[in-house]
Amino acid sequence: MEVSRLERIAAFELFNKLKAEGTSTKVIIKEMQTKFGIPKGTLYNWSTGKTSPLGSIGKLKFNEEFFYVIGALLGDGCAYYWRNEHQVWLVGDRKFTEKFAEKLSVCIERKVKSYINRSNNTWFVKISNILLYNLFKDIRCDLKKLKDLMEKENFENNSLQFIEGFFDAEGCVKIIKEKVRKTPKICLDISNNNFELLEIVKKLMEKQLGIKPKYSIQKPFLGKDGSWRKKNYHLRIYKKEGVRKFMDKINSTKLKPEKIPYVQNWLSLTP
Repeated sequence: MEVSRLERIAAFELFNKLKAEGTSTKVIIKEMQTKFGIPKGTLYNWSTGKTSPLGSIGKLKFNEEFFYVIGALLGDGCAYYWRNEHQVWLVGDRKFTEKFAEKLSVCIERKVKSYINRSNNTWFVKISNILLYNLFKDIRCDLKKLKDLMEKENFENNSLQFIEGFFDAEGCVKIIKEKVRKTPKICLDISNNNFELLEIVKKLMEKQLGIKPKYSIQKPFLGKDGSWRKKNYHLRIYKKEGVRKFMDKINSTKLKPEKIPYVQNWLSLTP
């Protein structure tokens, strides 16, 4: 009896669940054969990651670029299961999405491109990769998994790439112009409504960059469109030395060409 596509997908999800629980491959294969009637050869291919019910699972390397990718996704990414595809999306401006696509290409070892949505003039990257889809969703639910992955090797580089990806997604280089200042001040601002996630970023900046950013809280408010905005947390770097250390190590797309002279002028001022 032929096994339908939907049955194969259900079997594959159970297969991965049992595997994550530590069940032996031999026991899993026997159960999949008994319950779903899936051939042993197909099941062995699932166990080695060669194929899935949706075709190729896709590769995923845990290199430095991966931590940029996951940082960007935790800021501006989303995951959809749509028409039997495990899709991961990222939306942003052209420079950000092109950089994300380049980093992602290294992770999955195939060319990824960014595209423009001409209806609203935004850029996006869409990729179908079961491994990235599952890992992204798992990390969003349990941030400890991110820490465990980051600490396996190359912790410093992984941390810096993660900070860079998250800042490209959620950060801002603010130019503060005040009448009392001849030279506008610079503030680096990262905003998100997930305090636990911002705490990870904060601790990484303290450890890897020697920066101690400060929090401010934006209370819930009613927007001009009539919908409520959630409480938002801002992680900010005001001190000149902190801005300098950040800029020396982090090559962010948020430092737009028109802002570079302001940053250079601010950093060139003597205390």
